[in-house]
Amino acid sequence: MFDIKKFLDDREKRVELQNSLIKKFQVPLLTVRANYPGENKWEALPIEITDIVSEEIKLIFGDRIIHSDILENLEGKIYLFFINESAYSIKKTTIHFEENHLLGRCVDLDVYNIDGVGLSRSDFNLPKRKCLICDDLAFICGRTMKHSHQEIKDSIATKYIAYQNYIKLRDSIATTLSDLSLEGMIYEVSCFPGFGLVTPLTQGSHKDMNFFTFLASSFTLKKGFKKIAEIMFSSLPLDIAFNLIREIGKEIEREMFKTTSGVNTHKGMIFLMGISVGATARALYEKRDFEDIQSIICEMTRDILKDFENIDASKKLTHGEKLFIESGFTGIRGEIKNGLDIIFKDSLEVFSSAVKLSNNINLSALHTLVYLMSRVEDSTIVYRHNFETLQKVKNEMDKIFSEGGVFSKEFDYFLNLEKKYIDSNISPGGSADLLAVTIFFYKVYTGNLFK
Repeated sequence: MFDIKKFLDDREKRVELQNSLIKKFQVPLLTVRANYPGENKWEALPIEITDIVSEEIKLIFGDRIIHSDILENLEGKIYLFFINESAYSIKKTTIHFEENHLLGRCVDLDVYNIDGVGLSRSDFNLPKRKCLICDDLAFICGRTMKHSHQEIKDSIATKYIAYQNYIKLRDSIATTLSDLSLEGMIYEVSCFPGFGLVTPLTQGSHKDMNFFTFLASSFTLKKGFKKIAEIMFSSLPLDIAFNLIREIGKEIEREMFKTTSGVNTHKGMIFLMGISVGATARALYEKRDFEDIQSIICEMTRDILKDFENIDASKKLTHGEKLFIESGFTGIRGEIKNGLDIIFKDSLEVFSSAVKLSNNINLSALHTLVYLMSRVEDSTIVYRHNFETLQKVKNEMDKIFSEGGVFSKEFDYFLNLEKKYIDSNISPGGSADLLAVTIFFYKVYTGNLFK
């Protein structure tokens, strides 16, 4: 038999605990509990949903959660998160979650400010939550008992099944995109000759890495890109998702250095391919067209050049940061800021046309590399040499491409050019990264992911 006195006593104790902890930590509180009918809040389904949502809350707020707790009583399982962020901002995020996540309607996400006062949707000029089953307001349906408890439970179960199907789809999409990212990276490093890049037959202009270093690093990156795709294939607000994948990018970088014993094989690739994989995953989640990937990249990275405003010159700087400080050179961040125009408007078509013409992946990749080297403001070349050398490389490759690229000369010509670039210690790393991403997008487009 349900003990109403015990239930009310548990609720009172919870409120007292909440208020004491808010006073202790002096930050807002977010509570998570199932929105589940009936007296028994300990059925398997509401507990499972509460656990799932709480894990996602941890993901969203990350290290801003300074303390968490779990209460278990007749009210059910309740998670308490004390978050170092404004209550207004937290509530705004939870409202988005409730309205967009598949399980958002199945939970109550209550936010309390540091005075212990709960925020409501009316604070945002929003109407009260709608019923799980119909379009009426939830409190009206509850007061009039418009739907039976079983109807509501069945509706929650249906949403849970939809969520599980989404998880399966997310895993499939993330696996596919990470596989395609690996293909792009492997095809790029396999391209020969590479004009100073690492290839299967030469270390190029690099003394500390070889083809096998790149293979090992590429497989490490693939695992991280799968995580990025999972984050972006979701209802998370784009700005929150982007911040999360940037943290994953840092994790991938650490794993790369661990795999390569400290050699920087793919730092630029992590940034570029990570954004490309993420934007593609978001386009697929939102059922948008392939052409919309570019606008998603622009939206998610609209503040990307602000990174340069916060450079700490006392710390070890990246090549790009040093070049920006010295000359205002934006490099790959500038390409990203422009939505990777050079890929979507140029190199993707160059590669695709070359594949149709030659049916040879290596020639197509080499042809595209020549094109990219003729256009890209390659920070790797500038860092190793100077802007004058970069311009010479661009002019030389532009002349080759305008004359027909790899289809206009004997292969020995490019082998000799490769030797010349290695002797000059030139390595077009920025162009190489863009080549890998070009091939990734080619694989995405031709792989019928966007139907």
